[in-house]
Amino acid sequence: MTSSLEKTKRDGPGKRGMIFAEPTIFERGTKGRQGYSLPEEEIPMVEPSQEISAELLRHEEPLLPEVSELDVVRHFTRLSQWNYSIDTGLYPLGSCTMKYNPKVNEEVARMSGFAKLHPQAPVEDIQGALELMYHLQNYLAVISGMDATTLQPAAGAQGEFTGLLMIRAYLTAKGNPRSKILIPDSAHGTNPASAAACGYKVVTLKTGAEGVLTAEAVAAAMDEEVAGIMNDHQPQHLGAFRIQHRRNRQDRPRQGGLGLLRRRQSKRLGGDGAGRRYGRRRVAFQFA
Repeated sequence: MTSSLEKTKRDGPGKRGMIFAEPTIFERGTKGRQGYSLPEEEIPMVEPSQEISAELLRHEEPLLPEVSELDVVRHFTRLSQWNYSIDTGLYPLGSCTMKYNPKVNEEVARMSGFAKLHPQAPVEDIQGALELMYHLQNYLAVISGMDATTLQPAAGAQGEFTGLLMIRAYLTAKGNPRSKILIPDSAHGTNPASAAACGYKVVTLKTGAEGVLTAEAVAAAMDEEVAGIMNDHQPQHLGAFRIQHRRNRQDRPRQGGLGLLRRRQSKRLGGDGAGRRYGRRRVAFQFA
């Protein structure tokens, strides 16, 4: 039988670059070894059984690795070198917030005034961050042509989910939430997952030979039960997105459905108010 270590040596996490055959942290340990040295206790020891109910007490010692501090540092450093990242290779799909952002944006996002804000900090103590978010949401409304924006979703999939909940709420208020969402076959896997989580049946639309969703495919699937269409497919990175987009939007308003447009790079919208020019009632921006 081939051990996991031997398999790792043979296959590794990839076929290029240095391959590390790293044993598990438990395999690195030795019984009795410790990675810390604490000063003598200044607080009197308390017997746990006197303070905690018996049903909440552990009866066996936890299974923890017995390793030195140096072993821990070296182990997790080596594991981190196995990670695939935008700095070491191509991301063909997903992680758009990382692969499109310049490094200076990441530095700004890590500034302590943003990164270390407590979610329950008093409003009077976070006026700078609130001002920035206020201006940002107004800028996004102008760029997209929408009447209002929300910064609440923290990721692309959350933005999809939020947009679909808005579509359902809007149509429910009009008397019928409808039952179907149209999604191209080249979309992110999160698109159908978000639609299903919102209670919709997913109708997959086949893209054409160029990887573009055609107006004919949309028209054939459109009916009174379509709540909306989600446009989030990879050929738009190649500039192919706009070829059929204006034609696709023509069928949707006649049936009363809505559209959800997800933008990873706002410049591809083509200028102020372009989201409305593309016939969209919901636009989800994705950025870090």
